[in-house]
Amino acid sequence: MDDARYQSLVEDDLNHWVHPLFHSSGHQQPLLIERGEGVYVYGADGTRYIDGLAALWNVAVGHGRAELGEAAAAQMAKLGFNNSYEGYTNEPAIRLAKKVVGLAYPNMQALYFTNSGSEANETNFKAARFYWSRLGRPEKHKIISRVEAYHGNTIAMTTATGMKVFHGNFGPKVPNIINADTPDATPSGGGRIDAGNVLIDNIVATLEREGPDSVAAVIAEPVQGAGGVYPPPPDYFAQLRDVCDRYEVLLIADEVITGFGRTGKWFALEHFDVQPDMMSIAKAITSGYVPMGAAIFSKQVHEVITSDAGGQKFMHAYTNAGHPTAAAVGLRNLQIFEDEGLVENAAARGDQLLSGLQRLSEHPHVGNVRGLGFMCGFDLLEDPETDQPFALEAGMGAKLLKACQSRGLISRVRGDAYLLAPPLVATEAQVDEILNIVEDAVREVTAGV
Repeated sequence: MDDARYQSLVEDDLNHWVHPLFHSSGHQQPLLIERGEGVYVYGADGTRYIDGLAALWNVAVGHGRAELGEAAAAQMAKLGFNNSYEGYTNEPAIRLAKKVVGLAYPNMQALYFTNSGSEANETNFKAARFYWSRLGRPEKHKIISRVEAYHGNTIAMTTATGMKVFHGNFGPKVPNIINADTPDATPSGGGRIDAGNVLIDNIVATLEREGPDSVAAVIAEPVQGAGGVYPPPPDYFAQLRDVCDRYEVLLIADEVITGFGRTGKWFALEHFDVQPDMMSIAKAITSGYVPMGAAIFSKQVHEVITSDAGGQKFMHAYTNAGHPTAAAVGLRNLQIFEDEGLVENAAARGDQLLSGLQRLSEHPHVGNVRGLGFMCGFDLLEDPETDQPFALEAGMGAKLLKACQSRGLISRVRGDAYLLAPPLVATEAQVDEILNIVEDAVREVTAGV
């Protein structure tokens, strides 16, 4: 693509498309991606980049998978879409529902299809409230989330999201969705909140302050993703499960990012031998080729919300729920997972990536190396020994992002934290290439500091 064509498209883009997380000053020279193949994407000028975050944590099977396009085309030619409200159904969605539930935790029974992770979480919030109402306890309607959590960007999910950067200028928060108390939390160089996300006491204090008889559910990401890739302490979710059971509160696992192999298991709470009551999934269910998500319910929750007692319907609906074309793509996508052993590959490549980043922590300005499976992060710090961040105006994270991109690696940062979650098809050689680029870029941006 020549420069004149690129500039014309950017002008149209700025005039007619409001992008997610948008400010025009950051979109004057956007990276226009024309095509992708495996772990690579190609810019309009032909430059090849490693996709270091699988687009947005979702392109698990890699780019350019013709099989998924073929599955979509075949289904569209047969039945592109049909109503899936009560009284109507379609085979691909039935098959995908059974398949996903079979891959999920043993206590899971059924799912409700959505279009995104935000909608999956929204569905679980409503289902949790409906569950308690059907049990004669409608006063249990509050939802507790964690500071620095990310659960989406609908108005309710913006409230559940604990990252304050998402809250400005959108008016008051939705009532009865509460971020857990974190009185002793301190920011780190990567922008995380440390103690507040790992102290069960803060969840307990919030439950007791609000009154457990008013709380329907607690929602938590098994690994905080957009918040900076922070795995929990090994015993965190076992403790959280115990707290939820003790206070008669449902546990919702937001596995929108961690689901479908990202952590080296099909779903992340397998690492901790914990089963939630509800799950939210999206992203890698179709590897992002077609929008799709789902809320998954345990046997107990499913039985209550679908019971005929009282004649009350679960009055929750999305036009595209159970979309047959999306379901056909999801089925073919999961077949690729199984045929190519992508969950196992994610575990192996994740170990390789984390080991390489841990070696990088010998650098005097790299700290807080962390990860679970094939999602990792680290912070650029003025002093890793004391967790002292660089001054905000130094813009170290943005500099590292740019330095990596100039060497052929694209990803995202949170403050001065660099995040990595490549497609699950990545090879050993490609992970080595990522590590080499990151090491060179870190040396460049910290030279002379």
